[in-house]
Amino acid sequence: MHVNINNVSGKEIAPGVIERVLLKPEQSKPGGLGVRHYVLSKGGEVVFNEPLTEFQHYIVQGCAKQNGHNGSLIHQDSAWFMPCNKRWEDSEAVKKHSLCHDGEGEVRILTVSYKLPRPAMRWAKSRVNNMYKVPQHHSSRVMVGYTQLFKEEEHAVMGALRMHGVDIQTNTTGLTLHDHRNPEEIMYFLRGRGTGVAEGVEHDVCAGSLLYTPEGDIHGIRKVDDTLQYVVIEFIEHDKMWAERAA
Repeated sequence: MHVNINNVSGKEIAPGVIERVLLKPEQSKPGGLGVRHYVLSKGGEVVFNEPLTEFQHYIVQGCAKQNGHNGSLIHQDSAWFMPCNKRWEDSEAVKKHSLCHDGEGEVRILTVSYKLPRPAMRWAKSRVNNMYKVPQHHSSRVMVGYTQLFKEEEHAVMGALRMHGVDIQTNTTGLTLHDHRNPEEIMYFLRGRGTGVAEGVEHDVCAGSLLYTPEGDIHGIRKVDDTLQYVVIEFIEHDKMWAERAA
C-alpha cells in the first residue's frame, strides 16, 4: 500500500491541529495498526486517549512539548514511545498523553498506533530518543546512513507488545535496498525521490509518502533519484516471539 500526505485531505480536529489519516487499522493485516500525520500551529495540542493502544510518535519537523504547554521539549528527529501501561487500573487501560506546539513555525508529527489485546507489564516505560544522540552506522554497500532510534530489544524491555524497532535509513542516488521480507512494516519518507516497493508493487515515493507492507511480503527501494531518507518501523507479536523462543 502507498499513500502520500499531499493526496489526503486534512481535518481540523482541534484548534491548531490538522490530522491526516494515512492508514486505518482495518486496512492493516492482521489489523490494529494505524498511521496518522499531524500539523500543529501556534497553540495547537493533539491529545491521545485511546484504550488498549500503544503509540510510537516521530517529530518530523519543529519542536513540541509533551503533555501540555508546561511539559518537556521534544525536538525534530526524535521518537517517543508510549506503552499501554498496566499501572493504570481502569478497565480499558488508558493513559492519556499529548503533544503541543512550541516555538516558531509548524510542528509535523508522524503518529503510529497499535491496538492491543491486553495492557503491557505494570512497569512499562515511556522514552524519547533523538536521531543525533544514538550511534549511526555507515555502509558503502547498501546504505550510507542507518540510525537505530529504538532497538528491538529496547522496545521489548519498555513493554511494547507490537512495536519492534525504529530506524532512520538513508539511500543516496544509485544505492538501492534489495527486495526482502520482514515483519509487518511501514516506511515513511522524510526527503528525496525514488521508487519503493510494498507488497511487491512499485510506487513513486517522495517526502510525505507512506509504504505499508504486511508480514512476509516483498518490499525494498529499487530506484533513488534524489537521496532518500525514511523512517522504518516494524511490528511483531512479542508474546508469540517469546513463546517460540521458549519452545
